[in-house]
Amino acid sequence: MKGANYRLIDYIEHLQSEGQYWFLCEEARAHLGLSPAAFKLAAARLALKNRLQRIRADFYTIVPLEYRSSGSLPVTWFINDFMAHNQADYYVGLLSAAALHGAAHQQPMAFQVISNQLMSSINVGQLRINFHYKKSIKPEFYQPIKTATGDMQVSTPEMTLCDLIRYMDAVGQINNVATIAIELIDQIHLDKLISFAEHGDIETATIQRIGYLLQYLNLPVDLVPLEKIVSKKHPHYRALVTGSNTPIIETNKRWRILVNEAIEADI
Repeated sequence: MKGANYRLIDYIEHLQSEGQYWFLCEEARAHLGLSPAAFKLAAARLALKNRLQRIRADFYTIVPLEYRSSGSLPVTWFINDFMAHNQADYYVGLLSAAALHGAAHQQPMAFQVISNQLMSSINVGQLRINFHYKKSIKPEFYQPIKTATGDMQVSTPEMTLCDLIRYMDAVGQINNVATIAIELIDQIHLDKLISFAEHGDIETATIQRIGYLLQYLNLPVDLVPLEKIVSKKHPHYRALVTGSNTPIIETNKRWRILVNEAIEADI
């Protein structure tokens, strides 16, 4: 679709009619025959009308009518394409994944993504995306969840729990993790946690903290297999919450955890 009067607005409306809500600056310029300056001016005008939004570098999203009041396309509509464009393995994780799995008590202030690339946060208008680094991301860590534009990768309930422990600084406090653990427990399969532990996909410290947390909450899970894994590794004693100045409340020998914060789930 080209023509002498074919404009950037026509280009994005054509993409939207095809079900695509993002585009690259260079592709748009090449298609329209625009100079960098002309494209920048046209994009700025449409951005003022909340018709498009520049996410990062040359990646733009198209904002449909129902989202123009906020000026932002939902992250779920484009995160899969954005990460593919950046050639990064990823999955939606932490509080964002927990919410998608039905844990409603702890709503994230920003959309949280785990990636095998170091990426800085995105803060554009009302849009907030925080990235957290993990060296290796395996297919068994996530599952596809349908979105309005296709699929996106979301951590399984088991990996969500592991990441909430590992990246506790990103989710607020141990009480938040405890609340989500209670909400997700019916979806968590112990054999998957055991597999992560046996294959070194989660750190021993994470196993220790999960074991203690699930025991403390008295959730209906057989923790003996996890306890055996911890026992074989002969780990050091670990603080339940790192970086806390709270004195040690209890020394838990079963999980070799130094309990330095009381747990109060919000249920």
